[in-house]
Formats: sequence, C-alpha cells, structure tokens
Amino acid sequence: MKTRAGLCLGVAALLILAVLVGAAQRDASQPAPGQIGDPAAPLTGLQWIKAGPVQLERGSIYVVEFWATWCPPCRTSIPHLTEIQRQFKDQGVTIIGISDETADIVKPFVAQMDEQKKMEYAVAIDREGQVHKGYMEAFGVRGIPHAFIVGKEGNLLWHGHPMAGMDAVLKEVVAGQFDHVAYARKKAAEEKEEARVLALYKNYFTAVGTNPGEAATIGAQLVDSDNTAMLNALAWRILTDVPQESRDLELARAAAAKAVTLTEEKNPSILDTYALALYELGKKYVAQAVTLQKKAIELTDNAQAKENLSKALQRYEAATVE
Repeated sequence: MKTRAGLCLGVAALLILAVLVGAAQRDASQPAPGQIGDPAAPLTGLQWIKAGPVQLERGSIYVVEFWATWCPPCRTSIPHLTEIQRQFKDQGVTIIGISDETADIVKPFVAQMDEQKKMEYAVAIDREGQVHKGYMEAFGVRGIPHAFIVGKEGNLLWHGHPMAGMDAVLKEVVAGQFDHVAYARKKAAEEKEEARVLALYKNYFTAVGTNPGEAATIGAQLVDSDNTAMLNALAWRILTDVPQESRDLELARAAAAKAVTLTEEKNPSILDTYALALYELGKKYVAQAVTLQKKAIELTDNAQAKENLSKALQRYEAATVE
C-alpha cells in the first residue's frame, strides 16, 4: 500500500524494498536537497490528535517520526517509541508521530493504543503534506517508519528507521556528544554502497534467465554484501518469483542465512525467508525449516503476520511426515 507517507517496510514489501535503495529508501533519480545539519522544517499545517500542538524550540530535542496505521512495522515501532519517550522525557526530548491519514482513521487507532498504554507521545496528522515535504521529501525518503532527530540548536542531526540504532544516537545527542558531521559522512558512504548493491541486484535478475554464468558471478558479489534488506529480498525473490528451472536455491539459502546471522536471529521476516529456502531445498532441511519458522512466529506480534507464518509452518510440518 502506498500513500504520501511512503512505503511500509514489512514482509509484504520485500520486493518493493529491493527496488528501492536498500535500507535508506532513497530516490537516486532525484537528488534530495536535504542535508544533515540543515535547520529543521517547522511543524506547520498539522492537525494534532494527541499531546499537541508542538513547536520546535531551541534548547529542546525532538524526534519527528512518520508512520501509518496500516503499516505493520510502524505498529511494531510504537511501543519502542513510547519507551524512548518515557526514558528521555525529563531530558528535554519530545517524540511526535506524524501520519498523512484522516482523523477518522488515526483517532480510534490512537485511542486503542492509549488503552494499552502503548503510544505515550504526541501524534499529529499531516493532510496538507507540509511537514512531509520538509522532512521526507527533502531527504528523498519514501519508506516508513522513518524518524528524524532535531537537536537543541534546531538542526537535523540524524534520520533513519526508529528501531535501527536511534536509541544510541539519541543518548549521544542528549549528552551533547553526537558528531553529526561524521555521521553525515558515514551516511553518504553507506548510500553509495547501497546504490552499488542495488545495481548488482537489478543486474542479477536481468541475467538469471538468460546468462546463468553471469548471474552466478553477480550472486556471489551480492552474498558478500552486509545489506540485510537486500540479502533478504534477493532470497525471497529467487524463491517466489524466479521460474523453477532458473532458481538458484543455494544462493537463496546463502543470502537468507547471512541475513539471519547479521540480524542475530531476531527478525521474523528474515527467519521466514530462510525457513522457506531450507524447505525448498528438500526433506533433508525441512526439520530445520520448522524450527526457524516457529521462532519467527514467536517473534511476531502482528496477528495477520502470525497467521501467514503459521500457514507456512503447517506446510513445513506436513513435509516432515511425508
């Protein structure tokens, strides 16, 4: 599902994710004007649903996060953001969650989260898109959830997935120890590497049906990458989108296995991909697929995702008794 807020980075978006530039979700065709260290855009044109209005003030720190009710990873991030708000509330940190959906969708969702004490931070609606333009569009970001940290001087210091190292950065920002210049340099290098990997990814699926030798060479380069989103997407697409006669199951297994290792077996989507790769490799690996799929289910909170994972588990378990 696509809205002005962007693409939801979840299981159903794996193939979309691969078409974007890895984890950063940058639109390389249109260089973004936003730069780390730039003044943060004001929070104008918002309809406040909870704990607002909030205006950016010097001396305070803000986390401006873009999300949507329909996005499973966004919902997963909500309790995490609540914990961060509790942890840093007395240190001048304010978290604002911004959706581009309508009030009749966001209000009941927030009320439900309030009953469970899972969304204890400010929430607003950006129907006019002014704030989205000043943050997401300015930095060429299309994937949600995505957060921006605004420092005490009113400058943008960091942006990324709210569950991808933001806690550690925020601690440094609060302590006045975060080097945003060094971070910007590192971010640029990462984006350059992601663009390289994306080109290889595209080339692999161009060659896979026509030039197996070239595809194998590119596949080996891709498995050398540490880009977990790409590795997962590569494996999933091989397993679900490539004709059976052209599928490199061993490459899919290797890519998924590395993604599992890089995420320390904590990402249910990636465990799901690895389990499918093992299942497709044959009965010798089915028992391991069952074990991994059970772990993926244990790590999943979303009811719909859990149901889908459970259906796959039933298929794997059935294969162990055939």
